[in-house]
Amino acid sequence: MSHNFKFLTLPHRSGEVANIFIHGYSAGHDIEDRCALSKCIPSSLHECINIFAFWPSGHWSQFDKLSSSSVAAMARLNIFAGTAAAVADRAVHFNTSRKRATAMGKTLLSQLEGYLLKHHPYVSKVNLVGHSLGGRVIVSALLDLLDRPTDHDLEIGDVLLMAAAAELSGDEARAIRKRTNCRLYNAYSKDDDVLRLNMGESSAGRQPIGNCKNVRMESFGHTDYWPRLEQVLRASGFHGYKSGLPASNQPQLIIKNPDPVVTDHFIYDLLELTSDRIRNQVAKHLRSSSWTTLETDHSLYLLTKEFQLLGGHCLANLARRRGLKYLQILLMLTEHYDLVDELHDCARVIEMEGLLISKCFHSSFGEGHVLASKQDIVQHLEVMSEKAYFEQVDALAASLTVTSYFSTPSAPAPVYRKAHSTLTSKNKELTLASATRLPSLTHLVSTERIKAAVTNLKSAVKPGYSALIPAVAILFYARLKLNNEGLL
Repeated sequence: MSHNFKFLTLPHRSGEVANIFIHGYSAGHDIEDRCALSKCIPSSLHECINIFAFWPSGHWSQFDKLSSSSVAAMARLNIFAGTAAAVADRAVHFNTSRKRATAMGKTLLSQLEGYLLKHHPYVSKVNLVGHSLGGRVIVSALLDLLDRPTDHDLEIGDVLLMAAAAELSGDEARAIRKRTNCRLYNAYSKDDDVLRLNMGESSAGRQPIGNCKNVRMESFGHTDYWPRLEQVLRASGFHGYKSGLPASNQPQLIIKNPDPVVTDHFIYDLLELTSDRIRNQVAKHLRSSSWTTLETDHSLYLLTKEFQLLGGHCLANLARRRGLKYLQILLMLTEHYDLVDELHDCARVIEMEGLLISKCFHSSFGEGHVLASKQDIVQHLEVMSEKAYFEQVDALAASLTVTSYFSTPSAPAPVYRKAHSTLTSKNKELTLASATRLPSLTHLVSTERIKAAVTNLKSAVKPGYSALIPAVAILFYARLKLNNEGLL
């Protein structure tokens, strides 16, 4: 598993001080959760540069194949044995994540310095905020500094541990403060029963620690820290929050049963802000599916709703009259294209879309296609005309139909990179044919092309996929051109 952090700078950045936020176990595991965590950062911190550091913390509900088969085998013998096996497996899983957090901490500051040098070279001071195992990452990073020479340029200001799933002695805290000259805060709660599961250790998140400013959070459970982050920052006196506005006394408006269409901001707001030409392209591809009832005269609301209805199980969606959210649909498609392991490198929706769409072009037209590289797809789109891109998406859509397996699509031929100009026209035809229709095994040169052909056939057969994939390609283009930080 990767030991690299995926850093994400949040919108509305300013100043020369960066706040680095690090999540814990079972958090930040997918785009939807990463977006939810990002929204927890209060607007009062907008005078700083706020950066989330995502790491592969794992999730309690995600079983690998070996774990799933073992638990299933025990469950077939006895339901209680299956339950015990599941509990034991999750305990091992958490312990693995705990060890990974310690290892990640030893590389945090070096990776962070590299990211800041590339994206925010004027930042010379950072504040660190970690929750649960994220606190363990920070403790590991600071303890690792004790044995290093003092030749680093990155100044550490405030360090805030929230419900830290780590041990920290008073002597260690004193040594850290002396080494870094930082202000060390420990936000803890006696009511945090989750930390009791951190067996073998006495967690800092449940008790005061010597040589720290201890901040007791009354009646705080383990999962209360992110949604109530502003309260924690205020109670601790966190440096980046000092310029924040006082808490409002006005009750917040809570909307019961929010409309799942209007609140799906990553598609509804995007379609609302983009051009009619792009909306018409999305509608065109959605109407190509027999599972949609979208009329020619479409509205923004109906267009979004029809897109959602194509996600997941179409019959179930039609029965309950509600589909999947856009992020859930993206996850469904990335699983279809076997991209789950690569999602850690995606902290924004547009990165996830770019990964998916480049894989789709690669699967349909081979690696020589100009849009088949996830590293270069954005650069190529910036110089490609809108008309040319729409033609390429039409070609992609044509390759995902059942009829494409019996006849070559009439859409424009795919564009190939100059690096592959040495390919002969015969080779190009073979690459295209192997992806758009089932060729004979004698014409296939690798198992990768067989797998691509099978994946495309599944896309053609599965209800809605042949319409969803080109529609996502158009939305990816719209998001890139709109360049609205709130929708990226």
